[in-house]
Amino acid sequence: MRQELQQNVDRAETLCGTRKVLIFHEDIEDLARTAEPFEAHGFEVHKCTTVEAAMRSVEREEFDFALVDQGSPAFEGLRVIRHLARYNPHTPFVVVTRCKDMLCCQQALALGAVHYLGEPVPSAEMSWIIETISEIHQRNESTLRRVTNVTADDRIKNRQT
Repeated sequence: MRQELQQNVDRAETLCGTRKVLIFHEDIEDLARTAEPFEAHGFEVHKCTTVEAAMRSVEREEFDFALVDQGSPAFEGLRVIRHLARYNPHTPFVVVTRCKDMLCCQQALALGAVHYLGEPVPSAEMSWIIETISEIHQRNESTLRRVTNVTADDRIKNRQT
């Protein structure tokens, strides 16, 4: 019981630090344009222009959200998504593309994508994504406070007995 509670506290603490977003996009201009609204809302944005750089980031960091460029119909972003699923299975992600492809869309959704969007991403969609991530982050902070208070109360009770 205590070990499970501690794991929940550890996970909540990880998720409640700075809001971190991974953005993988092979086009530097699109990467900058996509990152801008997140940065304006105070997110720590990890920008990657290569599959390898995105995979290294996924191995080193835990993210609140990932936005992954599909790339061409060969779906280069698929490697990033699979890596994300392996190392950060609870991280929600959206796939964006300039060349919508039904098979790529089906693969992305089957792997857990929250959405599959054409580029440029409409500002209403981007606002929805940012608001949703912010709400999840706030809920995680609230959970951390409750869990931390419970464990602190347990420690006090244990000292008194």
